[in-house]
Amino acid sequence: MVKIIKTLLAGVLLSASFPPINLWFLAPISLAIFYSQLVNSQLKRRLQTSLIYAFFFFAPLLHWSSIFVGALPWLILALGESLFFLLFATVNWQKRSADYVKFASLWALVELAREKFPFGGFGWGRVGFSQIQSPLSFYLPIIGVTGLSFLTLIFTLHFADKKFRRQTFITLVVTVALGYSYEKIIDNQISQDAKTNTLRVTLIQGGVPQANLNFNSVPMAVFNKHFETTSKYLESKDFATRPADLIIWPENASDLDPIRTKAIADKIANLKEKGGVDLLIGGVLDGKNGPENAAIHYRSSGETVKYVKRDLAPFGEYIPLRTLAEKISPLARNVVDFQPGKVRQLFKVKTGEFIPLICFELLDDKVFTESASESNFLVSMTNNATFGKSPEAAQQFLIARVRAYEMRKVAAVVSTTGYTGFINSKGGATLQADQFKSIALSKEITLHNFRTPISKHRSAPEFAVIVIFAITFIRRKNE
Repeated sequence: MVKIIKTLLAGVLLSASFPPINLWFLAPISLAIFYSQLVNSQLKRRLQTSLIYAFFFFAPLLHWSSIFVGALPWLILALGESLFFLLFATVNWQKRSADYVKFASLWALVELAREKFPFGGFGWGRVGFSQIQSPLSFYLPIIGVTGLSFLTLIFTLHFADKKFRRQTFITLVVTVALGYSYEKIIDNQISQDAKTNTLRVTLIQGGVPQANLNFNSVPMAVFNKHFETTSKYLESKDFATRPADLIIWPENASDLDPIRTKAIADKIANLKEKGGVDLLIGGVLDGKNGPENAAIHYRSSGETVKYVKRDLAPFGEYIPLRTLAEKISPLARNVVDFQPGKVRQLFKVKTGEFIPLICFELLDDKVFTESASESNFLVSMTNNATFGKSPEAAQQFLIARVRAYEMRKVAAVVSTTGYTGFINSKGGATLQADQFKSIALSKEITLHNFRTPISKHRSAPEFAVIVIFAITFIRRKNE
């Protein structure tokens, strides 16, 4: 019973390394406890430990998914993600360095599997996402989230073993010093590349009439809140003295097709005439084969360009296994399957170039890197209204901070209800709006085309952990 309680608490500690508690150092503590519970255990005990640990990590972390749809979908999601952790039960773990390396590589592989499978994956809760304040975070631009998860595990498990504690501490100090030194080299390269290229961006957090699952049942009201917030901004002293080059609305700001709906099209034309500024709107388009979640760029020159979200959220924007899903939750019947986009669309505003990321596209390493690599600043558009006042928005904003640090580019994050804000190239929030407040947030941002190592070689850490795991697996088998 004591072991079960320790395992349960360890899972909760890992969830606490993410918002709302957000204490990065709880992750290493949790991981060390989890490994200690697996050491020298029988298969049945390892299976039990792995499942309990994972469930009590995912259940608190993903509780926001139950806010308006009830407990059953949340518990199914938490359990489904927990099943991946049964892979940790397949090895009889020992207190030795080779096993620590194997465990760290297997953990990274499990995170990658969750990010890709099933139905396109759901990579929420990767350890690397919780470590932006860790001294190892210097390595994000080099080895990305996968590499940072691996490094965190390697140092955690070796430091937890008294035999390796002194050597591990010395190695950690050297590793951090090298990471810090490389960051200074990147800083210098970015400063040379950036020169004087800037863009003034305004983010519109318009809000919704009521934050719940049916916020979009009154789409005109949602649009009007963003329209009114923008109109006030265009009439403000701030705009008169320092006009924006680009105004960005969040995902789902117009759930009626803003091109085909005359009332909305007329109001957008009014904004363009009043401001003479580029406008980027998150809207739902009536596509030929079904609705499309899009970012529509109304250029001040009169041209209209669109990007359609490529990585759709399963059970949110389309329903896999629809028959089964509708039996589990009748709310699944209300979901009309969206159609995914097929191409990246580069938007240009003066010297600014970007491909927007819509909501959970931030989670997808491949989609994110493809888009971010072609951009000289990052734009993330999301809608958090369906999760109320839960920690989901804070967790997603944290992911955006990590992604900005990976690319070493400034990020503009805009949400219907928050969190909306600007993130600097080291992942720090430089300007952030309060949740549920209608506001126009403006900032002049720096543009650059510098590419970090991870942006050029996203698959390198993935390949590395596969090789490391294979070597440790074969070595153990031959002993």
